[in-house]
Amino acid sequence: MSERGDALKGVCCFHSETGTEGGYWAFQDSRFITKNVPRSYCRKCGKYLEPQKYENLKITKVLPLNQEVMDGKEPPECPEEQHEREVGDSWSYKGLHILENGDRLTIYSPENPTEIVWQGIISLRQYPLFTEDASGYWIHADQEGIARETWAAYFFKEYPAKLIPIRKS
Repeated sequence: MSERGDALKGVCCFHSETGTEGGYWAFQDSRFITKNVPRSYCRKCGKYLEPQKYENLKITKVLPLNQEVMDGKEPPECPEEQHEREVGDSWSYKGLHILENGDRLTIYSPENPTEIVWQGIISLRQYPLFTEDASGYWIHADQEGIARETWAAYFFKEYPAKLIPIRKS
């Protein structure tokens, strides 16, 4: 996809999913971000609005993982004609780059996309599983030479960035 030296434009992100046992500092290539995609559920009540695709699995609601839901206080279901679809960006795994040592990353201010807030070569200090966290999320590594919470904010808040990967994709 890219020759060494070609900068990819995108955003910093924190990648975590079932099986990763924590999260990775990552980059999402903007070529693989689709803007303004309607979600398959109602943003107010969480009702799943798409036809079911699976015989043995029936999805009925998509709810945020917040304290109210954890306390058993789900939002009431909307009348059929009053559902509202959430609209947001859709990211493809094809654009996901887990940062690795030797990658060159430039991070820009979200308020001023020409202002560089960090630039350098990725040099990650690795940790054993479930030993370190950033803002309550398990992490696998820290970037050398920068405070953890500063670094984490770039990724949790999805700062714009350019990446020159150490390897071809």
